Amino acid sequence: MTVIWADAMLTPTGPVAEAELAFDSEGRIEYAGPQRPGSTPTYDLAGHVLMPGLVNGHTHSAMTLLRGASDDDGFMPWLAAVQAAEQHLTRDDVAAGLQLAMLEMIETGTTSFADMYHWDAGLLELVRAAGMRVLAAPAVFTDEAVGFPGVSPWTGAEVLDATEALAERFAADPHIRLAYGPHAPYTTPPEQLRAIAGRSRRTGIPIHIHVSESAAEVADMIDRYGSTPAMHLESLGLFEADVLAAHCVHLTPEEIAVFARTGTAASHNPVSNLKLGCGVAPLPELLEAGVRLTLGTDSVASNNSLDLFEEIKLATILHRGVRGDAAAVRASDVLDIATRGGAQAIGFPETGALEVGRLADVIALDVTGAGAIPHPSLVSHLAFSARGSDVRHVFIGGRHVYANGDHLSLDAVDVRARATAAAERMRAASL
Repeated sequence: MTVIWADAMLTPTGPVAEAELAFDSEGRIEYAGPQRPGSTPTYDLAGHVLMPGLVNGHTHSAMTLLRGASDDDGFMPWLAAVQAAEQHLTRDDVAAGLQLAMLEMIETGTTSFADMYHWDAGLLELVRAAGMRVLAAPAVFTDEAVGFPGVSPWTGAEVLDATEALAERFAADPHIRLAYGPHAPYTTPPEQLRAIAGRSRRTGIPIHIHVSESAAEVADMIDRYGSTPAMHLESLGLFEADVLAAHCVHLTPEEIAVFARTGTAASHNPVSNLKLGCGVAPLPELLEAGVRLTLGTDSVASNNSLDLFEEIKLATILHRGVRGDAAAVRASDVLDIATRGGAQAIGFPETGALEVGRLADVIALDVTGAGAIPHPSLVSHLAFSARGSDVRHVFIGGRHVYANGDHLSLDAVDVRARATAAAERMRAASL
């Protein structure tokens, strides 16, 4: 049994002071509550608070190599610049970028993530070795298109077959889930989207797709198909499957109702959406409708950071300013979206909360710094004051993967060196 003591802990029933968390050798939580008399801590983390590991509901991990690639362009010029740079990617680059992303995510308290990019068995093994959890969606554009020519010769049709083979191979792995990854309704043809929806219903493999990220996308879809993106997908039967839709900035009330009725999950990515000038997603309306939600960073090519604490604070205050209403979004709701709700949305329902029976995905934050004093409300501190740099310990399924700045499951020095070299080579190739 591993026992952790801390100053406080965030649980589904509220904060607990002078807290104790205990989990067994399988990483299953057996106790979460006040410190018990006679209990002996394995880790006495005085000056720390505990919370569930954060869930990144949408990113493209390998794109860490493209951090800052196009900082001041709008969505379509940014997309063109990024896609041009990606033509120089190699398989080794993708591995280096993925591991660099995992370093950053672990350091800032993220334990699970949903990712759309190139994925194969070797890359999934890297995630397992690092101890993280991933919903991996190998990206698909068209049946004939080779999405990452320097990385893999797979066409879109081959990617779909590979997705099913990978799902079967990792079916028993508690850290790995697969999803079909059609890029977006404006890049993936209707007949292919309809076929993917059929595959998903047949296999039970979920779908991860970009939806209504920009106003230009919506206008293009209306011009081409006479329909907004989500209603176009609805007409193709996509929402009869299990879908995680990224961004959802420009959903209409009718589309929000469709999401709620079908159980479609939406990933809210406020920093990326603002940085690219895409707009502000209707989070209060999504909450009110009961849509399943998760919080994401998108890639660092459109965000520059994988620190979910930035997303938590911004998601909480953004709509207060837009609406002129300080009660528009509650901090407790956003913390739930970033943990329990996100874990359910990306397929890891046994995680996301510190309660008996769940898996111990838990992070410890230092609260001895000036920015944490005083912190009479744990929810207030975690939503408005905490930063990723406050994270001192990370446990995933009970496995200790990060301790006081040291990575225990990744060779941080080697990963940073390989990622730096890969980014420099790609930059030179793009000149």
